[in-house]
Order: sequence, then C-alpha cells, then structure tokens
Amino acid sequence: MLRRFALVAVLAAAPTLAQTKGEIDWNRRVLLGHGQGAPDLNAPSVAVARLGAERAAKLDAYRNALESLKGLEVQSGGTVAGMLQNDATLMTRVDGTLKGVKPIKTHYYSGGVSLDIEVPLDELPPELARAIRVPAGVAPLAASGGTVPAAQVQGDAIVQVAQGEAAVLDGDRPAARQKATDDALRRAVEMAAGTRVSSTTETKDFQIRMDRVLTHAQGFVRRYEIVKESMDGAVVQVAVRAFIGTAELDKDLEAMGLLMARKGMPRTMVLIAEQNIGMVAPRAVWMRGERALVSTDLRIAETTVLDALKNGGFAQLIDPEIAAEKTVQVGGIATEITAAQARKLKSLTGAEVILFGQAVAIARGEVADLGPGWRSCSATISGRAVNTDNGDILSTAETTQNAAQLDDLSCGKEAIKKASRAFAQDMTKKIAARFVKDVSSGNDLHVTVRKVPSFRTASDFRAALSQRVRGVRNVSQRSFAAGTQELDVTMLGTAEEFAQEVETKKLGKFSVRVLGLTANTVDLELGP
Repeated sequence: MLRRFALVAVLAAAPTLAQTKGEIDWNRRVLLGHGQGAPDLNAPSVAVARLGAERAAKLDAYRNALESLKGLEVQSGGTVAGMLQNDATLMTRVDGTLKGVKPIKTHYYSGGVSLDIEVPLDELPPELARAIRVPAGVAPLAASGGTVPAAQVQGDAIVQVAQGEAAVLDGDRPAARQKATDDALRRAVEMAAGTRVSSTTETKDFQIRMDRVLTHAQGFVRRYEIVKESMDGAVVQVAVRAFIGTAELDKDLEAMGLLMARKGMPRTMVLIAEQNIGMVAPRAVWMRGERALVSTDLRIAETTVLDALKNGGFAQLIDPEIAAEKTVQVGGIATEITAAQARKLKSLTGAEVILFGQAVAIARGEVADLGPGWRSCSATISGRAVNTDNGDILSTAETTQNAAQLDDLSCGKEAIKKASRAFAQDMTKKIAARFVKDVSSGNDLHVTVRKVPSFRTASDFRAALSQRVRGVRNVSQRSFAAGTQELDVTMLGTAEEFAQEVETKKLGKFSVRVLGLTANTVDLELGP
C-alpha cells in the first residue's frame, strides 16, 4: 500500500512535457504524435505495469497524430478529416499506417511512460498524400504509399501479420510466450476486421461492439505461423502470420452491426407514396394524374428514408428528382411495382434495388394529459426492397410510430418522419443481413451464355465453371435453346469477381468474353 501511494506521488510530481500532443514538422516532412500512459498500480509486476503504460502511451500518441493529420487542408478545399469521413477504405489504410509505426523515442518516469511516434508524410496512402496542400516553399508529398504491409486474401481467408507482447511473470517465459501469441492473434483479427467495417460504425459505442467481437478472436483464426520471436527486457514479443476465416468473421461483425459487405451497398432508388391526415389516398410526384400533384410536405417519408440510408452506408442513391421523372416515364406505378417495371427503371437509372412503399398517418384524437388543444396521431410505413434484375423481394418492413402536436397536420408530419427513420434502420439491417448470406454462403448469379453450339458443349461449359472458377460453389442449368444457355451460379464473391475469373482464366478448351454484368447477372459469349 505504501508503494502504491509513493508511486502516485511520484507520478503526480512528474514534469509535464512542454511539447504539443501532435504536430506536423514540414522541415523534416513527418507527422508527430506524442503520448503518455500511466501504469496500473494493481499490476502483478513492474514489467506488466510498464507494458500496460507503453500501450496506453502509444494509443494516446496515435490519437494525437491522427487529430493533427485530420486538421490539414486538402487541394480541393476542406480538410483531411472530411476525406476520411467519406472514404472508409482510406480511413482503414491511414489507421493501419499510424498504428503500424514503432515509437522513435520513449521516456520512463517512475513507471509512467511518454513516447513519440513519427510517420513520414511521403509514406501516407498515395491518394491522401497527393490531396494534402503543403505550405509555400515545400515540395509536394511523394505519395510512396506507406510501409505497412496490407493484408492478403487467399480464397475465403485473410492473411494478416501482427505482433503481440506479454511480460514474463515469476520467470515463466512459456506462459508469457503464449500470452504474447494470443495478443498477436487478437491484433491480427482486429486488423482484418478493420478492413471489413464501414464508416457507419463511427459511433460512440464502436469500440465496445468491436471488443465483443474480439473476445473470441481465436475462433476466427483457422491456423497461424510464428514468424518472429524476441525479448525486450522482461517482455516477450511474438509476430504471427494468421489465416482468418472471412465467413466466420463477417457473421459476428454483422451481428454487431459492423459489416461492410464485400459486394458493396447497391445503387438504390426510393419510391414512397405518402398520405397525411385529411387525405383520402397516398400520393407521390411519380404517380400520374391528380395523385401526382403534391407539395414538398408530402415528400417527408422519401427524404427521411434517403437521409437514413445515406447515413447507414448506402453511398449510391438515385436523386429523387431523377427517380420521379423516370418512374413517370415507365408509367402505371401506384401501390404496386412489377418485375417488368423494376427492370425498366433499372435500364433508365441504373438502380439495382428499389425501396418501394407507402406511409399513412391517421389522427387519434385529443390528448388531455398534455394540455388544451394537443392532438395525437400515428403513422405506419410499409415497404419492400426489390431486386431490379429479377423482381425478387430482398426484404420487407413495416413500422408504426406515434406523435403529438397542436394540430393534426403537424402531428402527421412528425409521426411520418419518426416512422420513416425506424423503417430505414430496419431495412438497412435486413439488406445487410441478405448481403451477409451472399458473402458468406454464396451470391446467387444468373449467367447467360451465348454462341453455345450444342447441348454437349453446354454441359462441358457448366462443368468447367464448377471445376475451374475460384469461388463457384454450385452451377445449375436453367435452360438451353437456340445456342443460348441460362445458368444459376452460386458464387462466393461478386458478379464482377466471377466475370474477371472466367475472362482471364483458362477454362479448358473454352474462350470466354464478358458482354455485360450487373450486381446479380453476367452475360457471356463463347469464342471459337
């Protein structure tokens, strides 16, 4: 107890460092981060306390360096922070670059630690380095791309190298070696997970949710190799090359709301008709005739859902004005949408998914408890996400929310807005769940093959796809007629990955040309 009090006193009296937390040294062309970490006074040994303090100091330095980097201006206007916020992949690469550096200067004081990390600005990811505005008289950044090795993908596994550390307690080096190995595996899984989560996870509870995934990190590791082992005083350091199963990892990331599906969020159109209190039927600007004559007050549901989808990771959303214009061209769309209409809208807008539905608000009377004149109401929004390739329903949702205002119209607007937010959140979750199935269990693709001379050739080509194309799990023939073969292919990957495989890989005697593709279809032609 006396030792602990003494340590507290010493740390409290430790001199405060004069340097800033993070800075850019343009003369040396480096990004600097300064960090400090205090020891755990309940640690079982000095080595364990030191190791914990070092980790805390390095994390502090990383955060400070990142904040300094985010404050830099970019050529197009704005700051680096804006670039990183809009590009989850770039943020992941920057994160890996900063977390991968080693401290250049470490100072110990009575168990506490202060350290510096230093990142050459010329080694930032190229697209970021080229975008940064440098001061007058300073040469542009070289954009050499960084020194941190990226993870490799082998089949359905990510290969990640990471280092772990553990202090030797009571002279038990084997136990410390095992703990260091466990630490390295956890870090490898954390790095792999970082490449598969999106900017939608930048929430205050992100680390809590990620920690839940990482509590059983070794469950994702199929095998690993120790590539380096060393001692730093009483600390064992182990570097591993881990082979991490993506299907297992994606399943848990999705359960925690952290998945960025490998196939990407689809190009999406939103069509929602709206009926506020006092109206006799839902209306929308994309309807024909009198029912299309609506004001902006009757686009609350569409606008709210579009905003929620954008915040939920849907980066490719069809402009609502374009959506309305093209839907009017198709015609005949009111309370239902057919597969043919969905395909036509796809040809006009490029939409891969249409979110189609209606929102209806109803009055529920006065609410005496709230005071004179207060009115209550409720709004229900129901809809479905439709695959424009084939008209399949990807997901459905229905949500009801209540509100209270001093007049019915305002009450209806508020209830519709609340219901639309909840509806969009539910839809985002369900579409992501569908993507998890596609990524982990296989994506269902419809493949059309042209210039197939005979049924025998069709059978041989189907067998070649099954046996020679990486990621293909199943191929079934839907039809063969007049030299055209229709196939259903289950692919562990995207339509684009399938197309690249069949066009660049030798498939026995077959020469294949890709004529076109969408998110769920591929059009092929056999050559001579």
